[in-house]
Amino acid sequence: MIPIQERNRQILQMRKEGLTQNEVAQRFGLSPTRIYLIERRDAADRLMAERRARLREEIRAADDPGKMWPVNDVVDVLGLIVVIKKRLLDDFQQAKKDQISLQELMNMCLDKPVEGFDFMTPPLLRVCGIGKKGFWSVVDGLTDLDMGGRCNEEWRKMVAMVKQQF
Repeated sequence: MIPIQERNRQILQMRKEGLTQNEVAQRFGLSPTRIYLIERRDAADRLMAERRARLREEIRAADDPGKMWPVNDVVDVLGLIVVIKKRLLDDFQQAKKDQISLQELMNMCLDKPVEGFDFMTPPLLRVCGIGKKGFWSVVDGLTDLDMGGRCNEEWRKMVAMVKQQF
């Protein structure tokens, strides 16, 4: 039994070589519709990778922590898993926020007082459905993102505080 990722890679390669969906489907014991869906998913993944690369370059070139970016762009560039991305977008939509700066997103990772209570927690952890895994995926996404010299330096200072808090 071949792992699914390897199988899909082989399917895509065979399609590039000119085999029909029916021929590939028969070889792998799948339906032609499944082959089509694998191809469609691959195309969507490639488009998202191109979009992320373009956005990363724009953010790096801007090198401005206060510059406002469309929320969808910032969330896409972090490469978050689907459920975390959806939760963040839902939270921003509920807050009627369609743009955010990198500085604001960074600040969401730092402890802040919780209104009406005697404790502090990062605003990001207050987003319904984010949890620790989602929190750290945003932190890791920001850490892996080359935001430009000024932004990277700002984040390095902040991520040190985030790690002290946890």
